[in-house]
Amino acid sequence: MKKRLRPDLKYGNIYEIDRESLMEKGISGLFFDIDNTMEPYNAPLPSEKLSGWLKECIDGGFTVGIVSNAKKERIARFVAGFPDDIRDNVLYVYGAAKPSKKGFRKLCGEAGIAPCQAAMIGDQLFTDVWGGNRSGLTTVLVTPIDLSIEPGFVRFKRLLERPFL
Repeated sequence: MKKRLRPDLKYGNIYEIDRESLMEKGISGLFFDIDNTMEPYNAPLPSEKLSGWLKECIDGGFTVGIVSNAKKERIARFVAGFPDDIRDNVLYVYGAAKPSKKGFRKLCGEAGIAPCQAAMIGDQLFTDVWGGNRSGLTTVLVTPIDLSIEPGFVRFKRLLERPFL
């Protein structure tokens, strides 16, 4: 169990990720969780900073996707907040039931890449890292953006994650 909860890489935030190193390892797909990974929990729209950074990813040859347990309306609204040139290049899966393999497999299929060519980037061990590892993706754990605004069930999961961090 402990091995499945161990990320391949750790960063303070998504902006610190060494994209060049990932590309050299054969990673062509960057898959993200939204809440507390890309933006603070429940941010309704992406920031300009995030949009600019994702544009750099896309222009650099990466396929960008979002794998979320959230409902369709939440994800669709968030993605609609990107400028056109980014929005048209962001794939997404909602209701992914992470750590289930379902959402990861679906996104890899839509991206036309094998799981070994994708990296899952998220802030939670029991959903993002475990699900990505189970599915054969490279996993990247980032520090949560803002713990103070998370709902109770996420705070509870964080308590359970502590021994594994």
